[in-house]
Parts: sequence; C-alpha cells; structure tokens
Amino acid sequence: MKITYALMPAVFIAVLALPVFGQDNHDDTTKADMKTPSMSSMMGKPAVDATVEGLHIKVWIMTQKEHKDMMGAGMGQMKHSEKEGAMSQPDMKRMKDTSMAAGKEMQVMKHDSMGTNKAMMDSMMAGTHHVGLEVTDAVNGKEVGNARAKLLIISPSKKPSSVELKPMMSHFGGALTLDEKGEYLFTVDVNIGGVSKTARFQYVVK
Repeated sequence: MKITYALMPAVFIAVLALPVFGQDNHDDTTKADMKTPSMSSMMGKPAVDATVEGLHIKVWIMTQKEHKDMMGAGMGQMKHSEKEGAMSQPDMKRMKDTSMAAGKEMQVMKHDSMGTNKAMMDSMMAGTHHVGLEVTDAVNGKEVGNARAKLLIISPSKKPSSVELKPMMSHFGGALTLDEKGEYLFTVDVNIGGVSKTARFQYVVK
C-alpha cells in the first residue's frame, strides 16, 4: 500500500505559503486559497477513516522513502511557484505578509525547540515507515485539544510493540519499524482527559 504524505512542520509552512503565488485578483478566490490545507488534500486517501465515540480518526501510513519524496516535492512546488510570472501589487503584498508570518512562526519554532528540532526530525525519519494521525471532533470537525496518541502494533509473527505519536501541528506523527512482511494489526489509542478511545485496522507489508 502506497500513500502520499508529508508531515513536517516546515512543509506545512511551505504549503501554507503556496496559495499566495499565481492566484487571481479576486477576493473570494484569495480567501478560499488562504485556508490551511487539509491533511487529506496533502496526503491523499487515508488508510483509516473512521468515527469512534465522537471522534473522527484518520490515519496515513507510508514508507520513509515516500515520506522523504513528499517533503522534497512540497519544497520543490514552492520554489517553482516563486519563479512563475509577474504578480500584481496586491499579490506581492499578500506574498510579503504571508512570508513575514511564516518567518515569525519559524523563528518561534526555532526559539522554542532549538535543541530538539534536529533530534525530532531524525526520529521522524527513522525506521521503515511513517504514520500520520488526524483527530477531530466528529460533530464540528474541530481539532481535539489536550489529546495524547499512541499506536499499538502486533507484527505478523505476533510480536507486540508501541509507538508514542508526537503532536506536530494539526496532527500527530511518528516513525515505525515494520521489518516483517505480512499483515500487521494496528490499534490507534487516543487519550483525552484520561479516557482512551481506540480504532483498529490492518496493514500489509509486501
């Protein structure tokens, strides 16, 4: 199973900046384009899309190669957009404003996690696969606050393991080592206020 996917904070900032380039001079279009892109629009069809006890849970799984390729493609699209035709003054202003906002966000991220960014990046790129988890309220579609998440894994040889998923921005992410071929049983465990809600699914490594 191959699923297109990008999970790093820097890629989210890059993608957020993309709609500024090459857009029409219509306010309605601009407002629509400036919305934060959904996980589905960035990563395609999820491996899991389920509603569990009031939560809407989506899970994406991809190989680390696909993960790296997706990250590179996201940055490449931004660079390509920067080289496109001349922009109007309103577009230039929006580009400047968005770039400044992205720059400030990156500075805050750097200040808050200067000592952990590299370690977190390395950990996210470790193993054989990458997992992304989106958890929202099934009623209003909003992000669920104060949640913790982990993935419980039973390998084809029945070996159990677990991975704590780290909050990334609007989702959770983590690296997996799926070094056996065959069918894995996954259990997503989302803990909110001490109450766990779970969703189970299967994933095959060929």
